[in-house]
Amino acid sequence: MNSSLLLVLLIATVATAQTWSAWTATPNSPCSATCGMCGVRVIATRTCSVLGKCSGAAQQYEECGSKLCPFGGGKPVKTCCPGYVKGLLPAQRGLECVARVAVMVAKTKLT
Repeated sequence: MNSSLLLVLLIATVATAQTWSAWTATPNSPCSATCGMCGVRVIATRTCSVLGKCSGAAQQYEECGSKLCPFGGGKPVKTCCPGYVKGLLPAQRGLECVARVAVMVAKTKLT
């Protein structure tokens, strides 16, 4: 085998070897916090064919824990984390922590 062909095969192997797998959903991933929209959970993962050689993230996240944080224990606790406020969105029962943007859209929507 000549050296040019060997080099082309080597480059092709390296280029294809450093790819991500397809995203795999993780539906039962726990939330890191139970209230205030302070938590995150992993919603999907993928693996790199050559560890440490792929660019980008190996996990996708979403915020979670929409219940209001309770007061208690003698310590002041914010009901919702920064960027969230107490709110009631259509089709929900009771107050939850919602994004400030969602509240503004609901307040300013003309129907």
